[in-house]
Amino acid sequence: MPIGAQDVPAVNYLQQVGDYAEIYNGKLEETYNVLKYENLPYYKDNSFTDASVVYKNKFYPNQKARIDLFREQLILLMPEKRYGVILSSQNLQEATIHNKTFVWLNPASDSGLKQGYYIRLFEDKTLKLFCKESYGIQQNQVTYYFERKIRYHLFYNGRYYQVKNKGSYTKLFPKLKKQINQFAKNHKLNFKNDAADNSLSLLTGYCEELLTSTNKQ
Repeated sequence: MPIGAQDVPAVNYLQQVGDYAEIYNGKLEETYNVLKYENLPYYKDNSFTDASVVYKNKFYPNQKARIDLFREQLILLMPEKRYGVILSSQNLQEATIHNKTFVWLNPASDSGLKQGYYIRLFEDKTLKLFCKESYGIQQNQVTYYFERKIRYHLFYNGRYYQVKNKGSYTKLFPKLKKQINQFAKNHKLNFKNDAADNSLSLLTGYCEELLTSTNKQ
């Protein structure tokens, strides 16, 4: 019995992915052994969720993706929903997952930062704020678990500065100390746990305004 073109796997694959074939051209993801690890190092959770990607300056909406923050991999779910494919980080402009925008950074060697996926929380002409969620492996008896760390980095004048709270900003911008402290008080900024993203973003935006207005004078 002859095989029609519609039955050839390669043809079926191309018909499903269409113009998206380029972003599904990476290596298959190597999944973790859930019996070996107590938790997994994905952002939020290990399920594939709604995402959009800007890859080689082309926008790809309606994707399913997850980010492995230990291996530093962005994984896209193939159209047939059976395999995850690792997207090339070097050609990625940004990816939006869980309402967060991830970018791939290659910080200079003297910055003390490692290359990888960072959440871009704020970006303007003078300041950029990034959040880095990273994982390291720890052993617990016969199993292993991933320990999470979260750090925030402010990019200013060609350098990255680790920031934690309003004190980090007043140290970096001492001439703006009074305004920064008043802004933090008025807006009841909270730099702990889940509130840190929003509070640091607001404070960065305010400092951007102050720096911009000062430079205009």
